Formats: sequence, structure tokens, C-alpha cells
Amino acid sequence: MKRVAIMLDEGYHDLELWVPYYRLREEKIDFDILAWENRPYKGQFGIDSILPTKLLSNLLDRYGLVFFPGAKSPENLLKHPKTVGIIEKMFKEGTYFATICHSPLLLAEAGLLNGKEVTGHSSIKSAVEKAGATYVDSPVIRASDRILTGRTHFDLDVFMPELVNLARTI
Repeated sequence: MKRVAIMLDEGYHDLELWVPYYRLREEKIDFDILAWENRPYKGQFGIDSILPTKLLSNLLDRYGLVFFPGAKSPENLLKHPKTVGIIEKMFKEGTYFATICHSPLLLAEAGLLNGKEVTGHSSIKSAVEKAGATYVDSPVIRASDRILTGRTHFDLDVFMPELVNLARTI
């Protein structure tokens, strides 16, 4: 199994981080938490905070799968000028991506959604369509063999088996 990562920034949706975090641990799937700074990151509800295990600024590892929690985290990741370049590089290296809620915006900015069907929070519909994707209001969409998209935290019961399966098969 290749390495798995969760990439985040301030304001992630708490459930969209902690449910995958604990489900991956339960399945004994090792993963890193990737962020730009070595400091605690809080979710949008402030339930808990998390420290990154690796920094994006000196990332040397290759990952088979990267998962992005939603809410404000994707928007905050995009404020860093090198985020899109890292995502593009990872994609060229064969990395798989799993997104939920607002996080398909990261793949849209990297130009990875053109011609694909995706889901996510309804508020991102126009942005992903401008990026060339077709928005589908569905709990989970496998946009391609390397991109998995989930709608919102209300769909974690359907999304998590897909994410765990993807993490096991890469």
C-alpha cells in the first residue's frame, strides 16, 4: 500500500476530518497530516485541533492518495501560492485524490476536473462547472479512476467505505 495523506488548513469541517481520521486508523491505514505551517489547525466548529505530521513547504514524500476535508480549509489552502503546483505535481506522479464538500475546488484550480462528473457542496456547483466539470447532486461520485468526490458530511456513511477501499487498493 502506498502512503496516504490528509491535506488541510484552518477551518476544515470537523466531521470531514475526524471521521476519516479515525476510520483510517481503525483500518490500520497509516497516513500523514499535511499543512503549510507547524502549528495546531482548528476546524470550523473548534471541536479540536490537529498538528501536521509533515509540512507542505518541504514535502519529499510521494503519496498514493491524498484526501482533502472541506469547509474553509480548501479556500485557505488556495491562499498559499504553491498549493496548486503541489497538487498538479502529485497528479503527474500518479496520486489519487479524494475530496468532499468544498474541496473539489482544489482540483478545479489545478485543472483536474475538466470533462468529469463530480459532487460536492451545492455552493461549488458554478465553480466546478466553470472548470469544465459536470456537477451531480449525489452522495458520492467516482469522477475518474483517480478522483473520488463526496457531497457533504451528511454523506460520510456512503463516502467512507469508498475512501477506505481506495486507500487499500492504491
